[in-house]
Amino acid sequence: MEDSFILKKKDSRPAKGIKASLKKNILIGVVGMAGAVLLAALGWYLYFESQFTVYRDSQYQFSIKYPKTWKVVTAPKPSVAVAFLRPKDTVLDTVTENFTVVVQPLSVQDHVLAVFNANVKNQMLAVFGKHIIIARDQPMHWGWRQGHEMVFKAPVPDHLVMVNAWTLRIDHAYIMTYFGDLNKFSKDSLIVDEMIRSFRLQ
Repeated sequence: MEDSFILKKKDSRPAKGIKASLKKNILIGVVGMAGAVLLAALGWYLYFESQFTVYRDSQYQFSIKYPKTWKVVTAPKPSVAVAFLRPKDTVLDTVTENFTVVVQPLSVQDHVLAVFNANVKNQMLAVFGKHIIIARDQPMHWGWRQGHEMVFKAPVPDHLVMVNAWTLRIDHAYIMTYFGDLNKFSKDSLIVDEMIRSFRLQ
């Protein structure tokens, strides 16, 4: 009986050692995988950021990042400070995706951000009517400065998407607008978000 007990006691020690070693190996594997994922994410982020450069507007006193491959057109129309044109994927593309920054004077009523937000929404509903889908309607912040963002989709009949983000400064509104083909928006959504987030008033 004593011999049997001693044998069982001796057999339990290697089993505990194997379990501890297995746990250690699993932990090392998990940490290694997490590290690899973090490094991959960091590498992708650095690559993504390297695709942008900064546009600075001395007249309207703002800066914004934009993709290096996009064409810059300064003041293409009255009140449009700058337009960034995305290269076409093929010569058959009918829509040129673009991102503009418009600076427009504010009326007395529009000095209140909530009123300005409502006016933008009403204007878009008037343009697209029943075909419009409001995919996003949310507050935005650039540091302490408040603003708003709305994403409008019109799948019928032209498959269009429009992203609008804006903030107010004294007696002017700064409105960023992306316009493009809804079917291609998945390619540009991260770029558009980065451009909007990078906007700074100087």
